[in-house]
Amino acid sequence: MSIETKTPKVELRQVPQTQQLLRLVGRIKLARLIELSERDFAKMIKKIESDPLFKKLISPSNPQEKVVSYRRFPRSRLSESFYELKEDIARDRSSPDVESLLDSRKELIPLIRRLGIGKFKKYFLYNDGELSYKDVSLVCNLTEEEVTKITTLMDDFLIQSEFFSPSVINLGSNISYSKIAKIEKDDLGDFVINFISPYLVKGRYWIDYEKLAQLKKNRVFCLAELKKIDRLINNLEVINKRKSITYRIIRQILEIQSVYLSTSNPRDIIPLTQRELAKKINTDPSLISRAIAHRSIETPWREEYPLKYFFPSKKKIIKRLITDIIDDEKSIYTDEGIRKHLKKTFAIDISRRSIASYRKELKIGTSLERIKSYRIKRYFVKRPDDVKK
Repeated sequence: MSIETKTPKVELRQVPQTQQLLRLVGRIKLARLIELSERDFAKMIKKIESDPLFKKLISPSNPQEKVVSYRRFPRSRLSESFYELKEDIARDRSSPDVESLLDSRKELIPLIRRLGIGKFKKYFLYNDGELSYKDVSLVCNLTEEEVTKITTLMDDFLIQSEFFSPSVINLGSNISYSKIAKIEKDDLGDFVINFISPYLVKGRYWIDYEKLAQLKKNRVFCLAELKKIDRLINNLEVINKRKSITYRIIRQILEIQSVYLSTSNPRDIIPLTQRELAKKINTDPSLISRAIAHRSIETPWREEYPLKYFFPSKKKIIKRLITDIIDDEKSIYTDEGIRKHLKKTFAIDISRRSIASYRKELKIGTSLERIKSYRIKRYFVKRPDDVKK
């Protein structure tokens, strides 16, 4: 009797621990996935989507058995640089991988151009498996073999997508950046995200869990498929999380820094911490840190910045404003004058002592020292002949 009462108590204590362990393992797996480079992430996606089981879930012979499809992110599209294919593009960018890729399939480029951008995007870039290769061949006036070759080419370009719009950030160190998107305005003047890679443009995997459970029950899958299907779905879910975090970070940057992105004036960028953003999108700050590391976006004025640039601290912004005020040649401000200017012009209210502290960190002299330096410069400019003598 006592044994029977103890057994459920042990199980009740272990269940939360097991759940916590699974959640921890899931966070570790997601953290590692977010840290993958864009190319390695693309390779992983290509490997998963090449799996016959994935193809069975997204494009089954019986449309009623479709379990997986794509859901694109709002106000996002593919950067035009991806599908502007040119025969000499490999020579322009000096990439042996892409040069070999294009040289071996030169006959496909005229076919893609003949399709036009509209059909090319609809049936090859954004096709979510609703249409078979045979259906696409009929709509596009291509053979099934040509459709297969173009689709394979797109899958291979998925891994090489950074080649079409490489990062130009050079920090003089071993740090390299991956440019993941370009920010532009549409015809209505609203910001839109132009992703560099098709895997981000396709968006999330939408999974019909009820249908999947019903298909399992109806024994649609063989034993080998049943053994791997749960792991495949889990991988799709983790991929969804990385994609969503990336998209939501950029989307929040567009909303929070919208004035700066419209004016390109550094004074318009506002303070934003990774912790604040993590709270807004309901995720862990450590994942935000991993997601923005070594990644960049291109602004509407065609300049590239690391994602970290859009997360300036209040202190950093104040120091930049102090530098701008001091660099103003019209006046030489005292620390108290700088304090009043910040309050009046930028609604920033800090103490004179803080101003002095920031100025010292910037290695800028006092107002008296700057006045003296200014007078010396004027003396040499006005009396060059006397100085020579």
